[in-house]
Amino acid sequence: MSMTHLRSLQCPSSSLRSHKLLRSAAVVIHHAGRYVRNRCRPARHLLPPGKMLATMMMVPASPVLAATATPDTPPTSSSSQAGQTGEEAPSPLYYWAIPERSLISTILSSPGNLSLHFISRNGGGLEEIKRQTLAYPQFIQAIMLDSTESAIACARAWLQPIHPLGACGMPAGFFRNILFWDPSRISSPPRWATLWDVARYPGQRAFFQGPRMTLEIALLADGVPPALIYKELSTPQGIDRAFRKLNQLIPYIIWWRSPSEAYHILREQAVLMGVIPSAIIFSGQTRHTLARPYQAQENSILYSPAVWGIPATLSAEKTSETKAILLTNPPHLPTLPTPFPAESLEISDSFWATHALFLSERFKTWLAHLSPPAP
Repeated sequence: MSMTHLRSLQCPSSSLRSHKLLRSAAVVIHHAGRYVRNRCRPARHLLPPGKMLATMMMVPASPVLAATATPDTPPTSSSSQAGQTGEEAPSPLYYWAIPERSLISTILSSPGNLSLHFISRNGGGLEEIKRQTLAYPQFIQAIMLDSTESAIACARAWLQPIHPLGACGMPAGFFRNILFWDPSRISSPPRWATLWDVARYPGQRAFFQGPRMTLEIALLADGVPPALIYKELSTPQGIDRAFRKLNQLIPYIIWWRSPSEAYHILREQAVLMGVIPSAIIFSGQTRHTLARPYQAQENSILYSPAVWGIPATLSAEKTSETKAILLTNPPHLPTLPTPFPAESLEISDSFWATHALFLSERFKTWLAHLSPPAP
């Protein structure tokens, strides 16, 4: 409704002329339809001008007056006051979303000739990835996922194709999850099977709360060679074998769901051993804040492929810019070592792209029927 039309709604009574400006402002705060129905109330229902002004100043701003920013809108590169002073509106910043920026950024290599802005992508599963990749307006230029998340997001059209054949992901190195231990309580470096030796080494073990990595660790500890893990895990018998192995250890497991949770556990609790993101142990920013002087077993590492994806709602201009970076010199995590450690394992892209949803449901059902872990 225009202000011209609003002024035409003023009551013609001369007794109300002194309130004209105040009532015009009140129209904007009050819903216009309600005002039309009650615009000619008797003067005795009106407050004196001074009291009316004071009352109006206490009324919360109406949605038609106050524009609100969504919580997910990143800050712009300069002051938001520029538009109010007649200057050109600032350009928004675009971000590269990575898991747990405070940890991952310490091992992330990025091109020196580019000024990239990184923000943390916290845990939250597929629903959180969907929310981030389908946001509009979109300020995330690229998002780092594991290969399973990327395959699912691509299949559901949450990401844009990067390659001519329709693939959505660009390799970004490898996440590393490493076997660690407390050397004050275990004198020699552990192996995968040591995680299950609760008779000699009682105490809490830190594990990722999910089937990816956790099922592989169970089979490695049960004597399956790394080269045969996915052959075994591709059979119903192999899946049952992994869950039976986990059943043996469940009273000693303390679960983490994100790198920040793993870090919090090692900072606050005296965990005996387990598997955690390697950056927690190796980063100078976190290593000296942990509860114990934990050490890492560098022969026992799970390497999980990391992938860059472009959100489906990113503008065409920023999409072209991002593709150019990803296809030439993208930011990346460390690659696989040479020679490859004998007891380490590269997490299989193809296996988890096929089995992720089924095994996630199986793991969730199994976890729901467990008794609470022992303190």
